[in-house]
Amino acid sequence: MTNRTKLRRLAQLPRRTAIFLFVLFSGATAFAQTGYTGIFGGGPFYINATNNITEIANSGFTEAIIWNIEVKTNGDLNFNGEFPLVSNGVYIGAQLHPDFAANMALLKQGTVKRVTFSIGSSNVGDWQDVKALVNSQGTGMDSILYKNFAALKAAIPALDALDFDDENSFDSPTTIAFGVMLGQLGYKVNPDAFNNASYWQNVVAQINTQLPGTVDGVHLQAYAGGSGNNPCVGWDFGSVPVWPGLWDLFDTPAQVESIMSGWNNQCGINGGFMWLYDDFVGNGLAAQYAAAINTAVSNSSFTLSAPGTVYINQGSTAQATVTINRAEGFTDDVTLKLSKLPKGVRGSFQGHGDNRKLRLTATSTAATGFTTVTITGTSGDIVETTTFTLAVSSGTGTTGIGTQVFLNGFFNVNAAYTDGTTYTTGGIDGGGYSISSTLLGTTFRIYNGISFILAGANQLNGVACSRQSVGPTTAPYSAIYVLATAVNGSQLTQPFPLHYTDNTVTTATPSISDWAFPQSFNGELEGVAMPYRNFSNGTQDQTPVNLYLYKFDLNPAKTFQAIGFPNNPNVIVFAVTAVP
Repeated sequence: MTNRTKLRRLAQLPRRTAIFLFVLFSGATAFAQTGYTGIFGGGPFYINATNNITEIANSGFTEAIIWNIEVKTNGDLNFNGEFPLVSNGVYIGAQLHPDFAANMALLKQGTVKRVTFSIGSSNVGDWQDVKALVNSQGTGMDSILYKNFAALKAAIPALDALDFDDENSFDSPTTIAFGVMLGQLGYKVNPDAFNNASYWQNVVAQINTQLPGTVDGVHLQAYAGGSGNNPCVGWDFGSVPVWPGLWDLFDTPAQVESIMSGWNNQCGINGGFMWLYDDFVGNGLAAQYAAAINTAVSNSSFTLSAPGTVYINQGSTAQATVTINRAEGFTDDVTLKLSKLPKGVRGSFQGHGDNRKLRLTATSTAATGFTTVTITGTSGDIVETTTFTLAVSSGTGTTGIGTQVFLNGFFNVNAAYTDGTTYTTGGIDGGGYSISSTLLGTTFRIYNGISFILAGANQLNGVACSRQSVGPTTAPYSAIYVLATAVNGSQLTQPFPLHYTDNTVTTATPSISDWAFPQSFNGELEGVAMPYRNFSNGTQDQTPVNLYLYKFDLNPAKTFQAIGFPNNPNVIVFAVTAVP
């Protein structure tokens, strides 16, 4: 534990709170969904962390909140002054703790379903630094805060949310702008309050007005500086729920269960958290505190669970198991329904037991991309929900329209390997990672009936761009499609010159998402979503990665001749197809 943490504990200053997945309200009616049970911790999550990761992953806690990110005056991010995370838009955490990102993913192999990092501390200037940086640079893609938090999410895909522990700055304009920026990057945002309710009410309302759903709950410190706080009194955020936390220094597991049961009876809280894992590492109390909160806030006789992500290709089917977890003695029937699916995808449940099969079918022109799907379980007046991400990719096959722009002779990077292959080429990113050819395929990808020819596995099969110029058979085409991705961060406004036989040139300038961090830039389509990538030692790294599709419209009055690539080796092209 750092001096920063020790001083804070000695003074018993306002403590951090946990972050959870919250119930969504519709009007005045709330779904009776069991929320997340959170645990705050600092060093145990990254210092000699192997046993600690295992303990929390199997404890019954469903959220791990890692405390705390320090924001420096130049925008650098650092855990507790001892673990550098990001500097100048580059993730550097692997230098000191190379297993940290993988450990965050391992947490989710157990009961943990959400990983959150907490920003700020009492009596330090983290939020003053955020204020100064937002005022001087804004929150656009060129700002250091945007670059650093984008790099953090790209390096740690398991990271879901950020906890706002501002205890001394309280500047609403910059906090709101910062929260909206983080929401645009794919984070959930959760204020961490112990006082100043009206300030936080305004912040929550403004962030969610600009980007609905970004703030999905408010964490209320009900210990130390927040002693006496009651989540049911004085903390009204409309449809955004309030989640209270307690501290093991004052409350045993039995006392936590009693206090939280009281709040549950008073206003229906269905989640809670504990401060602080550092106090009870490895002594068995983690599971006891998790069980105490889970018991106290359970409002229902059953809960639902499903895989985090389901992958499906156009023109194919996929299956997943949805489990009904029954409380002791609950035997009533439960019916399951799906929320709206993306265009071209249909789903149905099969079976009548507690492990139902969800069968999904996608047409050959189903909309590709990522959709959050809600599963609703109903038994009488009890309603439970759970969500999963549906990732729809281009299809596989051997036939499709379009003229291939053959890249033979231009391939210059070993971008894709079959699973289990060892190699020393550096892979697609120069750091040893590569696309799985087992997932991608080695012949064709078919998007909306348009074919893309892929190079074989375990060879030069990607084009690291350096102003190459390639063309199909000269003909009057209407559009050209590029299957590509970016590495080492998203690559913005990349020039692709389009040459015609009359010596005129137009230039397309798409922004291309990092392969592990889809940004849904304007005109960017999901090409292939894959649940893992390969590493040079033959192992799989459980980081989802993507190839993207870009359509460039051509002048129908002219004859297309060739497409040029940008001068940027971080842009990797896999295939190009021209269509009439």
